[in-house]
Amino acid sequence: MDALWGSGARLGAHTGLPSRYAPGVRPLLLLLFAASCTPAKGPPRPLDAGVFNSERAWADLMYQVELGPRPAGSSTLEETRSWIFGELEEMGLTPVREAFQASTPFGAYRMANIYADFVSDTAPPEEADILVLCAHFDTKTLNFRFLGANDGASGVAALLELARVITDQGPRPMTYRFLFLDGEEAMRRTWVDPDNTYGSRYHVEELAKRGELMRVRACVLLDMVGDRDLRLTKDTFSHSDLLQVFFDAARDDGLGAHVNGAPIPIKDDHLPFQRAKIPACDLIDFDYGEGNEHWHQASDLPSNCSAESLGIIGRIVLLGLPTVEQRFARR
Repeated sequence: MDALWGSGARLGAHTGLPSRYAPGVRPLLLLLFAASCTPAKGPPRPLDAGVFNSERAWADLMYQVELGPRPAGSSTLEETRSWIFGELEEMGLTPVREAFQASTPFGAYRMANIYADFVSDTAPPEEADILVLCAHFDTKTLNFRFLGANDGASGVAALLELARVITDQGPRPMTYRFLFLDGEEAMRRTWVDPDNTYGSRYHVEELAKRGELMRVRACVLLDMVGDRDLRLTKDTFSHSDLLQVFFDAARDDGLGAHVNGAPIPIKDDHLPFQRAKIPACDLIDFDYGEGNEHWHQASDLPSNCSAESLGIIGRIVLLGLPTVEQRFARR
């Protein structure tokens, strides 16, 4: 991910009815259309946030770090990918290896995302709304030993534990897609488009090819969520209403100190979804250490992260997801 000063475009859509309907029919159609767009009555079915196991998430973070650096195209990244695949299988899911060839400034690289769907109980699998939860599992290619405890491992660890918790509690109104992304990091030292977000761009392209873009109602990205002093940045490129759901959930649960950090536009894996008009937000703490001193540095180590922070982000996400289901579903 990268940060820059600027402002993000607000995305939206407009739907209307043709004027050719007869006078007696049009009001009825408008009434039916309005009813179909009305949010569901009553509170959304909650998720039990108290069962998020921060120690198990921490063990997942440590497993990745102990593999060593995990840059694109490396054997350690393939080992990470296989491990994620196996963890999803243990949850009873059917993971998909989404392989592709990325054209980078240093030539072609073979990359692959991993995702698994936890299918909704309210619609046929091919019709259900989809809610994407994602994180990247690659680490930055650097000229020193970069272990990426926070930038890479923390998002994956939190997402795996979220997947366990959500699948254990039964199907939801939306299909949940747990998406682990390859190639988020720029291959060069600096972030210059299009040398970044290879995996998320490919996944969105595939959604478009399969005609699934309209089914994906929201995307929630987890990145750099293990900082010992966790406070989520107010990313101005994120869909503001979607981001606010999680910030409100945090404040309502007494976790307000961990949200509403500095407003900064963050370039990350949520942007390909935003460009495809899918509401997306980046849950990220882009102030890692004093003045972001540990970002893309050898000091991005477990000693500068904590299991407590993983537990906090897990709780915030689980508390906010039912509201996302209610507000962003097709009606």
